Parts: sequence; C-alpha cells; structure tokens
Amino acid sequence: MEFTQAFVLHQRPYRETSLLLDVFTADYGRLSLVARGIRQNKRRHNNPLQLFQPLWLNWFGRGDLLTLSKIETTSAPYWLQGHATLCGLYINELLVRLLTQQQPEPLVFDAYQRVLEGLQQADQVEQELRLFEKRLLEALGYGLDLTTDSDGQPVIEHQHYSYQPDQGLQPCLKNDIKRIISGESLLQLQQENLTNAESLNETKQLMRLVINYYLGGKPLKSRQLFAEMQQYAGPKTAN
Repeated sequence: MEFTQAFVLHQRPYRETSLLLDVFTADYGRLSLVARGIRQNKRRHNNPLQLFQPLWLNWFGRGDLLTLSKIETTSAPYWLQGHATLCGLYINELLVRLLTQQQPEPLVFDAYQRVLEGLQQADQVEQELRLFEKRLLEALGYGLDLTTDSDGQPVIEHQHYSYQPDQGLQPCLKNDIKRIISGESLLQLQQENLTNAESLNETKQLMRLVINYYLGGKPLKSRQLFAEMQQYAGPKTAN
C-alpha cells in the first residue's frame, strides 16, 4: 500500500524485540500496529518511532492489529520542552481514548499538527490546549454550542453560566456554586481568542467537565502525572 502521514501516540513493548503502537494517520485515523524486531540491539538506536515525530508509514494485514511494513521520516520532530511535553502526552492520550479505530479524522489530524506547532512555541500553552480540545470535540460531533443557552437565548457577555452535558448552558448568578463560565469566556472560546487568565481558567474547567463526560468518568493517566509533577513545577497546570 502507499505511504500515509502518521504520528505515534503511544508505544509499549511486545514480546522480546517488538513494539505495539497506537498511531494516528492522516488517511486512516487511529490504528494499532505491531513493529516487529524494532527493539533488536542493532536497530534500537535508529528507531524513528518517537512521539511527536512526523512519519510516513505503510503496513499490511487485516483486522484490528496490523503489521508495520516501512517507515520514513522527512522532517524533524516537534520539539516540545518541559511543561509542553506533558501537554503533548495529554493530547496523545485524549486521541487514544476518544478516536475510533480505523475511522479517518482529517480535521482532527489537522488540529493535532496545529497544536504541536503551537506547543513547540511554548508561549501560549494553555490557549493552544483549549483550542485543540474545542476543535477535537467539534470534529468528533461533540461540539459545544457556545453562543446560545439551553433555552435558545443568545449568550450574553456579562452573564454567568453553568453547564450540564445533557442540557447545555444555563444562566446562573455569579456566586452560584454551579457557576463555571462567563459569557465573555464562552464568546472568546467561540472566536478562538482567549485573551486573559480568567477566560483560560474558566474554559479549562468547562473543557474538563465536557471531556470527562465523554470519557465516561474514567481518569486520564496524563492528568495524574500533572498532579504528581505539580509540587515540582508549581501550582499552575494546563489540562
């Protein structure tokens, strides 16, 4: 078969010399591949199957587990450092958990490349994460209506809202314990222009609630890693 663009989302050892890979491809979506013999000593240092490395792959086989055939690299990996690396692991885990195997998702693939480019710059990490989460949900058919509430009324900039996944946005008082986000933050997210710390924090809480819903409440390992690293990196986290 022809080569297709791809990224490795996750890998783990398989038998003595191989790897099991979760990969995200431009043309075929998420796939499970076995890379046979890649861990042999003579090849270990030349293994291109690294996270955030743009690849060209092909494979053979049928069913849910396919066999990697050939690998090519034509560009350098995205260089994520420090906190941005943890964010990249979070994004990869989201894709593994939310994408259906062998279902093409070109919009998600484009969003993934965009967020890696943004994380590589490392100056607006939280905004890049929130916009990726928004684009991911939209591409998978879970997009939020950020401009109208559950009664069909337009979102008002100075109004405050709570959110229920099965109901949508509901107006509430600013001091309501259910309050999660302001109209201003909702409209900024819709316009993909999060301009202040309050909007970034509120949209983080909103996205965490929505994503937890679609994950069935099952925790993400990358979030646990964030929590463990928090005592060393300070109180601010991005996912």
